[in-house]
Amino acid sequence: MTTLTRAVVLALFLLLIIQPITFAQKLDGFSVNGSQEQRRIEEQFRAVPQPATAREELRRLTSEAHIAGSPEDYATAVYVRDQMRSFGLQSDLKEYQVLLPYPRTPSIVELVAPRRERLQVREDVVAQDPTSSSRKIVPLYNGYGASGDITAPLVYVNYGLPNDYDALRKAGVDVKGKIAIARYGNSFRGVKAKVAEDNGAVGLLIYSDPADDGYAQGDVYPKGPWRPDSSAQRGSVQFLFIYHGDPLTPGTPAVPGTPRIRKEEATNLPRIPVQPISYGDARRLLEPMRGPLRPKGFQGALPFAYHAGGTNEVRVHLKTDIEFLTKTIWDVITRVDGSNEKDRWVVLGNHRDAWVFGAVDPNSGTTAMIEVGRGLGQLIKTGWKPRRSIVMCSWDAEEQGLIGSTEWVEEFAADLKSNAVAYLNMDAAVSGANFGASSVPSMWRLIYDAARDVRDPKTGKSVYDAWRARAWESAPDSDRYDEKGNEKPIATPRIGALGSGSDYTPFLQHLGVPSLDMSFGGDYGVYHSAYDSFYWMAHFGDPTFQYHVASAQIWGTVALRLAGAAALPMDYTDYAEQLRAFVNETARLANQKKRGDAFDAKPMLKAIDNLADEAEKIQKRRIDLEKQNSNSDRLARLNDALMQAERAFIDERGLRGRAWFKHEIYAPGFYTGYAALPLPDLRQAIEDGRVADAKEAAQRITEAIGRAGEVLKSGRQ
Repeated sequence: MTTLTRAVVLALFLLLIIQPITFAQKLDGFSVNGSQEQRRIEEQFRAVPQPATAREELRRLTSEAHIAGSPEDYATAVYVRDQMRSFGLQSDLKEYQVLLPYPRTPSIVELVAPRRERLQVREDVVAQDPTSSSRKIVPLYNGYGASGDITAPLVYVNYGLPNDYDALRKAGVDVKGKIAIARYGNSFRGVKAKVAEDNGAVGLLIYSDPADDGYAQGDVYPKGPWRPDSSAQRGSVQFLFIYHGDPLTPGTPAVPGTPRIRKEEATNLPRIPVQPISYGDARRLLEPMRGPLRPKGFQGALPFAYHAGGTNEVRVHLKTDIEFLTKTIWDVITRVDGSNEKDRWVVLGNHRDAWVFGAVDPNSGTTAMIEVGRGLGQLIKTGWKPRRSIVMCSWDAEEQGLIGSTEWVEEFAADLKSNAVAYLNMDAAVSGANFGASSVPSMWRLIYDAARDVRDPKTGKSVYDAWRARAWESAPDSDRYDEKGNEKPIATPRIGALGSGSDYTPFLQHLGVPSLDMSFGGDYGVYHSAYDSFYWMAHFGDPTFQYHVASAQIWGTVALRLAGAAALPMDYTDYAEQLRAFVNETARLANQKKRGDAFDAKPMLKAIDNLADEAEKIQKRRIDLEKQNSNSDRLARLNDALMQAERAFIDERGLRGRAWFKHEIYAPGFYTGYAALPLPDLRQAIEDGRVADAKEAAQRITEAIGRAGEVLKSGRQ
């Protein structure tokens, strides 16, 4: 072999070896040199969060019950602000005055017939859990349920959704004038209240069936993580599928000088009393019920056959006494100003208020946010500044109706429309070891890449590898093995669609700010109870507090990349593919419903083809410009287009019957609760058989997709 040949072979060998390393080090949105510097910054950041500090943060945040608007809630706001300031960050409180409901007296639930028995309607003290004996624990109640004092026959309505009432009608059971009892699950509790009201029920009880989060799932607290028989799920029954935030200032911020409607004019409040109870109490009501045997799908895990009831054999007395007060709430807003693009904001958010102690929901997320702040503070001490500004928001009154975030979004709507790059949400950040995410498709790859660079504490691999392996294990056999029984390659884990139920909602669905939501999940059966406590977390959710650290690391990594990339790491080719899947799925639904003429998919698919073409072109332009790592006008136009394309899906007319929701692609369904209903107006119109409305909805969606394509096109000019 000649010297020249050896040199060529060596060069090829080095190319094969070195090139993958170079590409592995290259970050989306950064030049090669910029990637190296960014990785150095991220490694410094991820070294700061520690289990010991995370444990202490959560202990402090959960030491007292701190429902929104209470003195204890204010104390947590001051604590978060002062912690951020101690890291060298600018942090301040932002106040709003909102309508909040509180129980004036504990509710009464009493069996009147076949015997008289007053139910407990409170959670037991658990000897092992010191906070469970606190006198500041709010009684069991549903936020925004009406006051009432009624006695009526009881009807079991399963999950309390429209199809359940249809099944009862077919069985000859009428709910009108009766008290309904529904089990939690399958939809948001406010949907259950609305459907009960629409069907003529005069009151609603909601209980947690052991089939869903109790002993049928495993050992109950304090032996295990699942709900014990005295525990019940508090929660708001505001009609969040109509509008979010303060009920008296829809669409406008709840600040002095804002006109307010009367409570009776609010369209998102129930008119009937609604009360949560435990499955221990529910058993006392359900076991003696007669009437038809439960319809298919109605049976829960209590040890007897469920009956629909509706007869005078079981009558119940329900009394709720709810006081509505205008109270001050406190958001905590922390800013890290950018160096090159100060007027571009990467917004992180988590709520801080809890129904009781809220170790998982929300203060695992608050802990992660404080640890992110600690890491950013350490970077700032080295002289670092992000390219774009980072804004961290600790929201208040989320539990009552996403109020703190919604009021802030409504107050600063113009600034956010112009300046917000993305909104990154982490609510109940840690209840176990299983990572998951929901997001608009433009940030899917960003999430995957960040997950590859954060270590999973349980497996020692990356969060991405653990996530992907779990997705493979839970997939059906047809997705795991080929016809010969050989294992198929592990697929990319799925990122879900954003519905509602957390603070990304006003950002995405009211303003069109690209949004995501992330968490580490697990066996979590104490949601919205007094047992969602530090003791529960330290024994079941995250005993080592390493997943709190991982949450901070992945949240901060995503934020640092959006704040630091020369070219924003957003990819709309994934968005186009997801839209095509949504349209095809909706067409199949229309055919199944024998409403194939409800809309013409061809114009929509053509608009998606154009969007896909523009997405590919701007992706190529983005790769070219990110190599320069410059501040050119062309790069600024490209970034503005990537940021604003999501806004193009906003239709200021709003969705039919709920104009606060303005996003044509993503919204919760009217009856799905938290779950997303992609192409919401079109899907709902098809479900309801409203052909004219379906055609109009399809036209609006087509126009929105067309606008997004034009925005992307403007970014490469």
